[in-house]
Amino acid sequence: MPVIPTPRPVGRRWAIPTSLRVTPAGARGFAVETAGIATHLALYPAAALRRRARVDEAYSLDGLPPLQRGMLVRDPDTAATPVLLVHGLVDNRSVFARMRHDLRRRGLRRVVPVELPLRTASVEDGARMLAVAVAAAAGEDDGPVQIVAHSLGGLVARYYVQRMGGDQRVRSLITLATPHGGTRLAELVPRALPYPLLAQLRPGSPLLTELAEPAPGCRTRIVAVAAALDTVVRPAQAALRHPDLAAVNLTVPGLGHHSLAFSGTVCHLVAGWLAGTARPELSRYRDDPMPGGTDLAAAAVAARDQSFSTGA
Repeated sequence: MPVIPTPRPVGRRWAIPTSLRVTPAGARGFAVETAGIATHLALYPAAALRRRARVDEAYSLDGLPPLQRGMLVRDPDTAATPVLLVHGLVDNRSVFARMRHDLRRRGLRRVVPVELPLRTASVEDGARMLAVAVAAAAGEDDGPVQIVAHSLGGLVARYYVQRMGGDQRVRSLITLATPHGGTRLAELVPRALPYPLLAQLRPGSPLLTELAEPAPGCRTRIVAVAAALDTVVRPAQAALRHPDLAAVNLTVPGLGHHSLAFSGTVCHLVAGWLAGTARPELSRYRDDPMPGGTDLAAAAVAARDQSFSTGA
């Protein structure tokens, strides 16, 4: 018969097993995640009703704060490059409420939320909708775009990049708490439930097996960001490891699945990566340095930048 450990008396107190102790960092992370969920729920209804996207603004320095003015002067091409925000499962643009504001405040003028309807039945369907949104955002010039995606939205964007030729248009893809390796929570959903999208999120699913296939020549650079306290998509599942993809994996401490997108620190990092003023391969949050060190990573990023600039 197995022996069940019980607390042992220490003086007049009882010692609590280590596995049951709550650390100060864990308590703070839980509070931050709770606040993020509460904010998300408060914004969700209004975002669900408001479907009209804001019209792109013309080039102008009038009334702009220094951050926006600086980007428009220093790098007008990046400032005008569309940034598409792709939400996750049973969600809407509300998850990006803070990030959209912060990106625009930093000078990225064309930040476009992409709505994935609740009726979206599969990652492939979502990727086809994203392709339409990318074409609309790119406009007649057919220029490059950048994508920031949360949770399931990251798989949708990755499928578009890897399997539908989206790497020809997407310069950078930043995924936040995306189940690149699936999520065990999907296995708790009854298999008889008529919603194939959930089955695609199971580890080892046909979709994830397809995404693990070779993707030679993929030009999109990818940053996969995980939250250390995420219980929906654990950090190991949010990491992207593929021999043909220029991916950097980062884990941000003290945050959970929802608070990741609402974090000011994460918004600041994402803005720097999109604007090219920061290099994720040198981030202190990086998980797995590339063989050969940061020089190799920097060379890979530079090569992809050059391919976009020359149209190769």
